[in-house]
Amino acid sequence: MRGAFGLVGAILQGGRGGSGPGENILVERQGPIAEGFGITDIYRPAAGHSQKAAILMMHGLTEDGPDDHRVPTFASTCARGGMAVVVPEFVGMKARRMGVSDIDDVHKAALAVPELLGVDKVVLLAFSYAAGPTFLAASRMTHAELAGTVTVGAYYDLDQVMEFTATGRVAAYGKRHPRLKIDPEKQFEGQWVFVSSAAEWLDDRSDQQVIAAGEKAWKAGEAPSWDSLRSRLGPGGQALVDSITLADPELHEAARRRLPAGVTESMNALTLRDHIDTLTTPVVLIHGRHDVRIPFTESVLLRDEMRRTTDVKLAVLNAFVHAQREVGWSRFWRVAGDAAKLGRCGFEIISWSV
Repeated sequence: MRGAFGLVGAILQGGRGGSGPGENILVERQGPIAEGFGITDIYRPAAGHSQKAAILMMHGLTEDGPDDHRVPTFASTCARGGMAVVVPEFVGMKARRMGVSDIDDVHKAALAVPELLGVDKVVLLAFSYAAGPTFLAASRMTHAELAGTVTVGAYYDLDQVMEFTATGRVAAYGKRHPRLKIDPEKQFEGQWVFVSSAAEWLDDRSDQQVIAAGEKAWKAGEAPSWDSLRSRLGPGGQALVDSITLADPELHEAARRRLPAGVTESMNALTLRDHIDTLTTPVVLIHGRHDVRIPFTESVLLRDEMRRTTDVKLAVLNAFVHAQREVGWSRFWRVAGDAAKLGRCGFEIISWSV
């Protein structure tokens, strides 16, 4: 029970505060959990963990990887609840690259955890983009291997997330609802992350080099304008840039139709829509109502598809934005309401026999 509520307590804390490793937590940095990974951080309760499962945490698209400021808070709070936490460095995600290989990487890491820590099963915990590869990896796993999956800020359909990033339109139940306002700074960042990742799916080597140079300039604070970048690209690269930057819905749709096959095939491989019918282990979905990167409706649609094959619970949190709590305890009722929702999630996780 302590392990389950340690997990939801970590989510409620939302990566805020200074609740990192302390005297009750042992943190060990090891080598790669498997071939192709970077370092591995393991958080354990100092008194030892007696749970049947350990948590595998996927850090998502962050250049700091396991050193991201939110990771120690999440992992330490879970460890205080009695569950060991393994945080591998996913090399591609640390480079802020989306890739089909992420699915295999999550699966490989999940299968390595029981032997590493001497537990029976693993609980998968993923944030934002990492939730997609995590669910696709979970679809390959059995009840004997996987206790359950918890995600914060998951996507359902990459096409819909692309549309939201470009146009601000939110997809839900086949209709369009302008519920969220785009944050220009986060939109610009999301556009560059997507273009930089998808450039690797282009066939034109010249386009890849042009986009790589643009990405380098962006990271240095000197991003070229989209028009300037586009003028140096071939048809495939232009379609890619247009698909994530054109705010007009009709122009956006036209650009998506021009995307090269390599881009559409990779996006389809990472999309969850109609790809998770073999997932039968339990799921808890958590999403911030005010998420301006991935709309919370993505988790609503994900729940609706998952409930056909497995037990799934959804908590939409009012104090959360994208994969972290934004509202402090000064707005008590919003945070307290989220605590009640997460408490119900905790009871669900208890039933996973962790």
